[in-house]
Amino acid sequence: MAKSKTTLVKDTKIDGNLILRILVGLLFICIGIEGLMGDTSNGLFDVLNNEVLQIVFGILLLVCGILLIVPSFLKGINKTYVKWSMVAVLVVWILTIIVTDFVEGLKGVNGDEWIYWLEELVTHLLVLACVWKVSSEAF
Repeated sequence: MAKSKTTLVKDTKIDGNLILRILVGLLFICIGIEGLMGDTSNGLFDVLNNEVLQIVFGILLLVCGILLIVPSFLKGINKTYVKWSMVAVLVVWILTIIVTDFVEGLKGVNGDEWIYWLEELVTHLLVLACVWKVSSEAF
């Protein structure tokens, strides 16, 4: 009688959704690391202006980014954690758009800078669409 091997690794089919999930996860891992390093180039961390909150949000984003990627390849991760991480990523990105593009982004914008503001907003909305696509299974 042959023993069956149990493995923690999933049989993963590579498709556009998986690639998008990996890219969104990597984005949030990078933003989380920036927060842990104290980098304020991300508008959300700049507005927080509090080292403790930057570290807390950095850890949250780092964990959420990992929880977006890892379950695609490993079995046994609680789906509740994955769903909450997806919701957290979506909420944080919406807050980032509000803070960076509207609260801080409109300060001091004159006639010549509107096109750059609009470009930044559209870029953030494109990422929001990707985040929404990736996290839609949580809803």
